[in-house]
Amino acid sequence: MPTFLVFGCANFYGRALIQHLCDRRDEAPDGAGWTIRGVDKVLPRLASFPEATLKLYDSFDFRMGNLRSAEFLEQAFAPENSSSGTWDYVFDFAPECKFGQADQVYEQDVFQTAVRIAQLALRQKAKALVRLSTAHIFSSESVSSSSSSSSANTDVNRRHAEDDALEAPNALVRWHVRAEEELRAIAAAGLATVILRPALCYGPGDRQNVVPMLISAQLSRAAGEKMPVLWDKTLRVNTVHVADVARAAVATALWWSGAHTPQTPVAVFNLADPGDTTNAKLAAAVGRLFDVEPSFHNSAFNFIAKKLKTAELAEEVNESLLGPWMDLLARHGAENSPLSPYLDQEHPYCRLEHWPLGVDGSKITTTPGLDFSYSYASVSAEALRPIVEEFQLLGLWPNIPLP
Repeated sequence: MPTFLVFGCANFYGRALIQHLCDRRDEAPDGAGWTIRGVDKVLPRLASFPEATLKLYDSFDFRMGNLRSAEFLEQAFAPENSSSGTWDYVFDFAPECKFGQADQVYEQDVFQTAVRIAQLALRQKAKALVRLSTAHIFSSESVSSSSSSSSANTDVNRRHAEDDALEAPNALVRWHVRAEEELRAIAAAGLATVILRPALCYGPGDRQNVVPMLISAQLSRAAGEKMPVLWDKTLRVNTVHVADVARAAVATALWWSGAHTPQTPVAVFNLADPGDTTNAKLAAAVGRLFDVEPSFHNSAFNFIAKKLKTAELAEEVNESLLGPWMDLLARHGAENSPLSPYLDQEHPYCRLEHWPLGVDGSKITTTPGLDFSYSYASVSAEALRPIVEEFQLLGLWPNIPLP
């Protein structure tokens, strides 16, 4: 019977992975024999999950502890008893994702924890390790070794393939790059490893990726105004639904455990839906959800914005939205909401003009034997709606009916 060990099971990505694993377990004829263990530093009850989601965490072995502790990680890998064997599939969904943290935080929570989990998976002879990285990792000027030399492929706004050159625009990404390098070295010792690089990810539980734009649209609707949108319409901001990230993690783990070879122990996949989301497409989907019209800033404003330092631009945007959002929350009984339109200067959207997020996510759909396709082919109002409705259910969003 298969065994699954999930680190980061109570964060945005891990929650979706747990949902997918539990769904598969419940549908499988032999599901009663499956073993799932989830590990996190946060109790699910403190993660603002709806009751239906919380019930999932009662259906498997959940462990809470300090993921920075080598001793705790050893305990997390320990089987229930000496005869229960080792873990077949290990998922490292634990890296810190929040923007604007100190360098030491990322070193510990993106790099060191990843290395320890991989070393333990290797020692326990896991069939496969799946590591969640990021697609905010490519050089703005890189050209893939497998790409043609056409001008379209050298354009800063093009879609990046897995083998494009990497570049770290901030500390978070720098430690992701370091983690990927170290995991390759560990994998070479005999650990089948998958690295997943999701584009801008959205779905229930998202708090920082598309939520700032959703809040901006809600404020625009409340004020009866158009929704202001920064940057050019054509800039890529490719997206992927968190449910597809979860499905990709399980699919690649099962596939790579049998498909890897000693010469190729690592498989890397970008995750981005085929809709090839641009700034205009994302704004249009958000606008349809709230029935507001996106209004892109004119070229003169964007020219000024380009001249601002990223921190100055973020400050300008945040000051214009934070006050009205707090007022709207207070008027609708959600004043204790942790949700915010705040954009950290490291948020990809603040860097979009210089660092568009173009990600080619097609490799995972064309790899022989993998049989993966995206359930969410493009970002849409229908796919965004559950994010807001769940927050309203939890009392974290103004209880204003969506159109």
